[in-house]
Amino acid sequence: MRAVKAVRACLVTAAMLAAPSIRAEQTYLVIISGLGGDETHREHFHEWALAMRDAALNKSGLSEDKIFYLSETPERAPGLIYGKSTKENIAALFEKIQAAVVPGDQLYVLLIGHGSFLSEQSRFNLPGPDLSAEDFDALLKPFTAQQIVFVNATSASGSFLPVLSGRRRIVVTATKSGYERNESQFGKYFVEAYSGNEADTDKNERVSVLEAYAYALNRVGAYYQEENILQTEHAMLDDDGDGEGAHDPGESEGDLASTTYLMGDVAAATGLAGEAMGSSSELEALIAEKRELESRVVTLRDQKSSMPEDLYLQELETVLLELAEVTERIEERRAP
Repeated sequence: MRAVKAVRACLVTAAMLAAPSIRAEQTYLVIISGLGGDETHREHFHEWALAMRDAALNKSGLSEDKIFYLSETPERAPGLIYGKSTKENIAALFEKIQAAVVPGDQLYVLLIGHGSFLSEQSRFNLPGPDLSAEDFDALLKPFTAQQIVFVNATSASGSFLPVLSGRRRIVVTATKSGYERNESQFGKYFVEAYSGNEADTDKNERVSVLEAYAYALNRVGAYYQEENILQTEHAMLDDDGDGEGAHDPGESEGDLASTTYLMGDVAAATGLAGEAMGSSSELEALIAEKRELESRVVTLRDQKSSMPEDLYLQELETVLLELAEVTERIEERRAP
């Protein structure tokens, strides 16, 4: 346990030293607001979706053409909403993004709304036919070379986790199973983690998926205590691909989520795009080395289940320390 905690600390340190990261890969954000059921919920879901869109655009540096917000009522904000959140439109959007992404890009999907659980199958409620976990898994299958973050912030969403869990995937659900069917508060606080300032616990000026999850988890618990009612939702996170997940990520979950961020073209944001990146062969070599080390981290995580634990932790720590050193050299190189 002590070795696991040491590596986790090393991983967090490496992530902090890597801020901002020197990567030109892009993040594509898909926000889908489903069936509201009544005007109050439609308005709440719209507010949360807009808050997430605004945070992605103005705090995380995503370009506007890579943010897609689909809603039950696109007429609420025609200039901001990409289209109606129907099954057909969602499938078409995923196909469009799949044609545009390159290896190393990130696809971040956030579902806001209501969910249902019938015949042992969870569904995301939409205007028209709903989408099941299996439907979303089929939509995600072409994204084999991309990092996937999939957040289902609806009721009865827990059954999505074992279906969508996999390599290079971080899956978050608002509930632990499909049987937690009451209205969920998780989505509100998960979005608040990105739009506010309190979730950034390591003070590196960006919010990881793990930080957003932990913030929402705490705020949901506080909500039920303040209302003095029984808590009917227990969120889950899976990022090691085992399909089990954890409510309170510890030794087996959270490593990948702790270093995954909602970020745009970070190279441009740090002033290292274009001329700056091409003006120094030393800098180019360091960036190439950093990408190679990041790839080795992903490969090690994929091999974790087939390696002795001590060997895995030793090799992971070695790579992370090298990554931190290279990142520090890059930061020194770009300093005025």
